[in-house]
Amino acid sequence: MVYEWWDKGEYEESPKSLPSFLKPFANTFGHFQGANCLAAVLFAISKGKQEWFIYEWIHQKTFLEKLKQYHYEEFLDEGLHQADIVIWKDENAIIQHAAYYIGEELYFNKHGQTMFNPWKLLSKEQLYKEWEHLTLGKYRQRN
Repeated sequence: MVYEWWDKGEYEESPKSLPSFLKPFANTFGHFQGANCLAAVLFAISKGKQEWFIYEWIHQKTFLEKLKQYHYEEFLDEGLHQADIVIWKDENAIIQHAAYYIGEELYFNKHGQTMFNPWKLLSKEQLYKEWEHLTLGKYRQRN
């Protein structure tokens, strides 16, 4: 299968607590090229109200502006709460990956920008191992 060139097929089953707006996308492939991890996160923080996000290629600057618009701020403490965001930056402070924390040590994310890269749920262990060579950052919504 061609998709195996881009994805190893690892994913976690959807928990019962998965937000309803993520259910149509979790562990599925898109039909178009271009959507990236930043888009998947913005869709998730909009609670599915901005569906167009999930189909787009989102630039880092747009991503950070939208985080501010949705009242997300970087934080340093250890624990994560449902709806927190994790990002990984390279040595030039460029975001290389982002994921949305759904709870139960599971994350909604998209690795890659092709239609062969699915939106999927990954465990903390899988996700953090993939990006461990980069610097982790965390964001939480403030009210």
